[in-house]
Amino acid sequence: MNRRHALVISLFLAFALVLGTFAAVRTTSLGVHARAASGAKIEAKSRQLDRYAAQLAREAKRRPPALPAATPAAAQAPRVVYQRPAPIVHVVHRHGGDDGHESDGGGFDD
Repeated sequence: MNRRHALVISLFLAFALVLGTFAAVRTTSLGVHARAASGAKIEAKSRQLDRYAAQLAREAKRRPPALPAATPAAAQAPRVVYQRPAPIVHVVHRHGGDDGHESDGGGFDD
C-alpha cells in the first residue's frame, strides 16, 4: 500500500472518530437536560391535562343536537349503471410463410 493511501485512510478514520465522539457527547448531554425538567413544568402540564379531561367529560354529558329530518328523495339510493369499457384487442403478427392454415394436419378435421 502506498504511503499516500495510508495517510488518506487514516485521515478519514480520524475524522469519523471525531464525529462519533461529538455525537456521543451530544447524546449524553441530551439525557442530562431531559432529567433536569423542573417539577413546576410537570405540575403545570398536569393541571392543563386535568382541565382538558374535565372539559371532555362535560362535553360527553351534553346531549348532541337532533338530526335533520330525512326527505324521501334523499333516502332513496341513486341508481348505479355500470358500463363496461371497450375491449382492448392485441394483434400479434407472426412472420413466416404461413398462410393461416395448418399444414401439419394437427387440427380437428373430421
